[in-house]
Amino acid sequence: MFDNSKMTPLKADILLLIISIIWGSTFIITKTSLASIPPVSFNAIRFTIASFLLFIIFLSRPKKLNFQLFRDGFILGIVLFLTFTFQTIGLKFVTASETGFITGLYLIFVPIISVIFLKKSVERKIIFAVLLAFIGLFLISFQGKLHFTFGEILVIANALLVAIHIILIDRYGIRNDVFALTSIQIFVLTILSILYALLFEDFNLKFTITSELIFAFFLTGVLATVVAFLVQTYAQKFTTPTRAAVIFTFEPLSSAFFGYLLGDEILTKTQYFGAFLIFISMLIVEIKFEGRKR
Repeated sequence: MFDNSKMTPLKADILLLIISIIWGSTFIITKTSLASIPPVSFNAIRFTIASFLLFIIFLSRPKKLNFQLFRDGFILGIVLFLTFTFQTIGLKFVTASETGFITGLYLIFVPIISVIFLKKSVERKIIFAVLLAFIGLFLISFQGKLHFTFGEILVIANALLVAIHIILIDRYGIRNDVFALTSIQIFVLTILSILYALLFEDFNLKFTITSELIFAFFLTGVLATVVAFLVQTYAQKFTTPTRAAVIFTFEPLSSAFFGYLLGDEILTKTQYFGAFLIFISMLIVEIKFEGRKR
């Protein structure tokens, strides 16, 4: 299914862009669903669906299981559990558009972690693109004013965890099978979500099933989890963590678009200018600047 010989950095970036759009669309859908079901209970059902599909794929493929694979998948699963728990609970207190843009702050965390802890170098144009996108995110999320509510603090913590996950995928994705690693991390995420829901949300299946809720589980469980994480684990082998982080800034733009389309969430002129800066930062990442030949 995934042919390494035909993959290029540009194709990898396009794949990451597509899943960032999918992820962005889930914010307003999830927020709407939380009116009828507790946040982590929603995650528990979402990831149970994803785990079932991944289990079928997992059984049908030849696989090499070892301690390293299970350890890497377990670590990724814990990080993802904390990520989605903070994000989904935060959605109860913050609009879908704001949540998407605040989550985008991982853009500034990824290069910092890469340089300090992984000793990775970052191109000048990438640094400039990161700063430009960060300014854009700041204008959109806070509109020039620093004000942190409980929900925003949760989403900022989520952004830091997203950055950690991107860094770990860069490290673990290269040395492990894409399907096996994705499956194990989602299995761990599912188990932890179910346990949390049982302990702290009195998790049960007594909620009204609607067509909107069914669509939400399909979008988040199948497209935004199974498809998206398989693609991310594969595509990030052909790009850098910082480059991927800049591309993922399209996720908050997507969240704003779907927030307006489905939830009537309207941005201000300042926020639209911030969105424009993010778009420019993505162009900077993709454009190759050739030096003048002597």
